[in-house]
Amino acid sequence: MMVSATTSASPISVASVIFVAVGIHQLLSKQFPHGRPVDLAPSNRHSGSPLDLSNDSLRLSNGKLTKIYERVENEGSPLLVGPETIMFDADGTIFTLTQQSKLVSITDIQQKSED
Repeated sequence: MMVSATTSASPISVASVIFVAVGIHQLLSKQFPHGRPVDLAPSNRHSGSPLDLSNDSLRLSNGKLTKIYERVENEGSPLLVGPETIMFDADGTIFTLTQQSKLVSITDIQQKSED
């Protein structure tokens, strides 16, 4: 009497392997639309100017910082909602980028009166 050995596990089809490979490729191409990240050698990296740790001109203890409060008049909605980035143009005009990606020019700055 001869007994033949058979396996009950189904083999992985070529179609399912191709499906998984294409899915991974699509996922990676959406995550990295400009190609996969690479590690640059230190000689090829951007080197900015070194930090001057002795510069304390923007520290609160130096007394040169001022908080900016927006004057909202006639129940209007404020423009400075979560200002994130403050910029100055060549003429010295102050601009800020808000959380809603609005570019707001800050003009007519007045010292806050102490009540």
